[in-house]
Amino acid sequence: MLKRFDLHFGSHDIAGRNLLRLLGIVLLHVPLLLTFSAKDCSAQDVPSLTDVQRKAMDSISEISVRSRLFFLASDALEGRGTPSRGFDIACDYVATQFAAAGLEGLGEDGGYFQTATVPAVQTPTDGIVVRRANGGPLDLLGLLCGGEDHLTYSGKLQTVKFDAGFEDQTFAGPVFIDTLPDESQPRFRQLSQIARLANQLKSRGATAMIVQCAADSQLVLSARDASRPALENRQSRISLPVILIETGSSQKIDFSVEEFELVVPPQIRADVAVRNTIGLLRGSDPELANEAIIVTAHLDHLGIGGTGDDRIFNGADDNATGCTAVLMLADAFASLPEPPKRSMIFMTFWGEERGLMGSKYFVENPLWPLDKIVANINIEMVGRPEPGAQRKSWMTGWDQSDLGTLMALGSIRADIEIFQHPRFSAMLYRASDNFSFVQKGVIAHSFSAGSLHSDYHQPSDEVALIETDHMTDVIKGLFAGTLLIADGHVTPKKN
Repeated sequence: MLKRFDLHFGSHDIAGRNLLRLLGIVLLHVPLLLTFSAKDCSAQDVPSLTDVQRKAMDSISEISVRSRLFFLASDALEGRGTPSRGFDIACDYVATQFAAAGLEGLGEDGGYFQTATVPAVQTPTDGIVVRRANGGPLDLLGLLCGGEDHLTYSGKLQTVKFDAGFEDQTFAGPVFIDTLPDESQPRFRQLSQIARLANQLKSRGATAMIVQCAADSQLVLSARDASRPALENRQSRISLPVILIETGSSQKIDFSVEEFELVVPPQIRADVAVRNTIGLLRGSDPELANEAIIVTAHLDHLGIGGTGDDRIFNGADDNATGCTAVLMLADAFASLPEPPKRSMIFMTFWGEERGLMGSKYFVENPLWPLDKIVANINIEMVGRPEPGAQRKSWMTGWDQSDLGTLMALGSIRADIEIFQHPRFSAMLYRASDNFSFVQKGVIAHSFSAGSLHSDYHQPSDEVALIETDHMTDVIKGLFAGTLLIADGHVTPKKN
C-alpha cells in the first residue's frame, strides 16, 4: 500500500526538492513501493548533507578516480589473475591506499590482508626431452600438461587421428596425434576436445600425447599460460602429458617406425597464497560502532589468455571500476571530521572470477561478526552506462530487502538515481560476491552502473572505454546512500 507523505520543506531546502524527485523515481520503479517502510525512514527523516559531508563527497574527484582506475587496469598488472604477480601488486596497492586513508588494518596481525592458501598447478619447463633414439632432437614448443608422475619412455609411438574412433585399440605408451582440432574454433573449445581425447586414450593405456602444431598455434599460447601457476579447473583437466612439437621443423617423421626417447617431469603442484585486502573505519557511536557496513569489490580478473595481439584481460570495467569505487569511498568516509556512527569495512576479494572464492573464504573465516554486518554493498562494473542511464546505478536482488529503497533515498541527495534494473536486478543477484554473504543471512546486494557490454570478459575491456565522469558521479551517489545507513538514520531489513 502506498504511503502518503506530508512534505513540509522551505523553498530553499535541497533535501525537500530531491525527495520530491524521488517520488518520481518511485512511480517509475514500482518495486520501491513494495519495499518502502515509513517505520524505518519517512521522507522528512532524510537529512540534507551537512557542509562537511558534502565536502567529503566532493573529494571524490574525477582525476582521483582516473588515477586509481588507470593503474588497476594497466597492462603492468597483467589482468590480475588469481593467482598472479599482477594480482599481488594490486593487493599491495589497495593496502597502501587503505593505509593512506587512515583505515585500521582488519587482517592478520593488524595488517590489511586476509591470507588463504589454495592448491595451484603449472607445467614444468625444465628437464623435458623429446628426441629420436639416435639423438636427433625434435623442436619442442611446450607442454599443455604434465603428468601425475615422472614419465620416461623409449620406443615407437602409435598414431591416432584426432577425429577418428579407436574403440577397439589399446595402447602401451605415448601416442602421436596425427591431426589437430579445428584451429578456427575458440581456444577453450580446442582444449576441451584435447582433454576429452586424453581421457579416452588414458582409459585405453596411453601414457602421453604428442601433438604437432605451428609455432604460432593457439595451443602454444595455451602451453605458455600453463607454465604459470593457476588454480586447477578439474572439469577441464587434461589427464595425460601433452607434448607440443613444431610442424615441419624436422625431416618427415614416421612415429610408427622410428624409436624415440621421451622424458616428461610431472606437473608442479604447490599451495600458493592469495589475499583479500581489508581496512576498517571504526564508528564514532559507542553502541552502533559494533555494527558495520562492508563495502566490497572483487580485485581479480582473468589474467593473460587472449589469442590476438592483446592477450591481457585488463578488466577495466570488470572490476577495476568497482575497486576504484571502494578506494574512493574509503577516502571520502575517512576524511569526515567525525566518522559515521556505524563502523565501515572496506574490502577487495580474490577469486571472484573463479567462483566467488575470496568472499566465500571471508564469510567462512569472518574478521567481523557476520551477525553484526548491517549490509554488504558490493560494487561491480560502474564505468559504462547504458544509453540514457548516465548518473544512474541499479541494485541486484531488489525485492530481497529494502536496501535499494534506502540507498535511493540517500543517493538522491547527490542527484543520483538508484533503481531496479528490469533485466539484470533479478538475474545477477547470485552472480557476484554479495551472494556469499546472502548465503550466511546477511543483507547483501551488488550495485552496478552499466550492463554486460560486448567487451565483458574480453581483452578489449580497456580504460579508454570507461566514462569516468559518470563513474565519479555514481560513486558520489553511493557515498550519499551509504552515509544514510552508516550514520544510523535507517537500518536495512529483509523482505
